[in-house]
Amino acid sequence: MFKIFSLYISQWKLLLIIGDAGCYFLSVVAALLLYPHSAVRPWEFLAEYKLTFLLIGIAYFIVLFIFDLYDYLRDFRQITNLANCLVASWVGSLVVVLVFYFPIKGAYVGRSMIIIQAVTFSILVAAWRFAFSAISLPQRLQKRILIIGAGKAGWHLVGSIRNRPGCGFEVVGLVDDDQAKVGTTVDGLQVLGTSSQLPALIRENQISLAVVAVTKERSPELINNLITMSWNDCSLMDMPSIYEFLTGKLPTDHISDNWIFEWNINTTKIYYRRLKRIMDVMLAVLFLTITSPILVLTALAIRMDSRGPVFFRQERLGQKGRTFKILKFRTMIVDADQYGPLWTEDNDPRVTRIGRFIRKLRLDELPQLVNILKGEMSFIGPRPLAYDNIMDDIRYYQHRLLVKPGITGWAQVMYPDGLALDTTPEKLKYDLYYIKNIGFLLDLAILLKTVRTVLFGRGM
Repeated sequence: MFKIFSLYISQWKLLLIIGDAGCYFLSVVAALLLYPHSAVRPWEFLAEYKLTFLLIGIAYFIVLFIFDLYDYLRDFRQITNLANCLVASWVGSLVVVLVFYFPIKGAYVGRSMIIIQAVTFSILVAAWRFAFSAISLPQRLQKRILIIGAGKAGWHLVGSIRNRPGCGFEVVGLVDDDQAKVGTTVDGLQVLGTSSQLPALIRENQISLAVVAVTKERSPELINNLITMSWNDCSLMDMPSIYEFLTGKLPTDHISDNWIFEWNINTTKIYYRRLKRIMDVMLAVLFLTITSPILVLTALAIRMDSRGPVFFRQERLGQKGRTFKILKFRTMIVDADQYGPLWTEDNDPRVTRIGRFIRKLRLDELPQLVNILKGEMSFIGPRPLAYDNIMDDIRYYQHRLLVKPGITGWAQVMYPDGLALDTTPEKLKYDLYYIKNIGFLLDLAILLKTVRTVLFGRGM
C-alpha cells in the first residue's frame, strides 16, 4: 500500500486506476484512427481537443467510482461483476454524449467518434477487469505479516484481516513478551516468541511487515527491540494505521491519548480548511439556485399533505461544541416526539406520506444549504447530532467537534445503518478517521459515495 495525501491507498486499487486509464487512452486512439474526420491527422486532432478528451476521461472515472468498481476485492471473472463493468461503461458513455457533444471553438467532437470510443472502451475495460482478477487474485496474499502483541488489539487486527479475504495480508503468527503466551495457539495462529527474537523470526518466516499491536504502555525493552528490528529488511507499522487502512475507521478501543495527540498536531491542514469554506459557500449558492424550483414544490407538497410548519428546526451541536438550529423540511407529523424519541425506524408511523417520499430522495436535507451559508455546517463532515448525556461517557467523542458537521460524511456513506443512538460509538470510529485524514481526495470520495447512495437507494 502507498500513502497519498495522508491516505493509505492499496497498490491494487492504483493498478485498477492505471489500467482503466490505459483502456481509455487506447479507446481514444482507436476512435481517432477509425473516425474519418480525424484519421488523416489523428495526433493534431488529439492536441486540439485534449481538454475535451481529458474531461471525458474524468467523467468515465467518476461513473466507475459511483458504481463501486474500484473495489479491488471483487472477482471480475464473475458474470455479475463483469456485467456491472459493461453497464457502468455504457452509463459513462451516455453521460459523455449528454455533456460533451457540443461545439468547441467552432467545431465539435463528432457523435460517431464518441460512439467508437465508447464501444471500444467498454470492451477494453471489461477485458482488463477480467484479466486483473485472473492475474492478481492468486497473487494477493504476498505480504506475510507478524503481529507484535497477542492481546486484544492483536486479535482484533487478526479478525479484521480475516474479514477481508484477498486484502493482501497473510498473518503468519504473533509475538508477545509475556512468556505465558509464547507457544499458545488461538484460532490457528501461534505466538511464536518474544520481541527479542524478532530478527530471527522475521528471517525464518520471510516476514515483510511487522505490525505493533501494543497500543497502550510499551516497555523500554520492547521499544529497544523494535528499534533494532526496524533496521532489518522489514517494514514496521502500528496497529491503528493498518486497521484504518483495512476498515476505513479508527479502533477507538486500541488507541491512546498520545496517539491522538500525535495525529492532531499533524492534521491541522489549515489551508485546506479555508479553501473548503470557500467551496462550501460557492456550492451552496449554486445548489440553492439550481434546486430553487424543487424547494418551492417540496414546501407546497408538505403544506398540502399535513398541518404544521414546512420546516423542522432542532438544536444541534456544531464545531467546538457551539449549538445551532439545523433546518430541514418537516417529514413527520407535528409533535412527533410525544410518541417517543426522534430516532426514526423503518415504517415509522410518525412519518407523513409526503415525508416518506422526501426522505427517500433526501430532499429533506436541502434546507441545510442555509446552515452552510451561515457557516454553521459544511457539505461534508460528521453528522450533526443533538446533545445527549451519554455522549459525555464516550471516549474521544469531543474530538468529533473539531470540525463542522456536514450534510453528508464518511460515517454516513460507510455505515449507513447507524441511525440509532446505540451505534454512536461505532459511527465515532468513522468520524475520527475522517478528521484524521481530512483532505480533498477523501471529500471527493465521500461526495461520489453519496451520489451512489442516493442513486441506488441505500440509507445514509
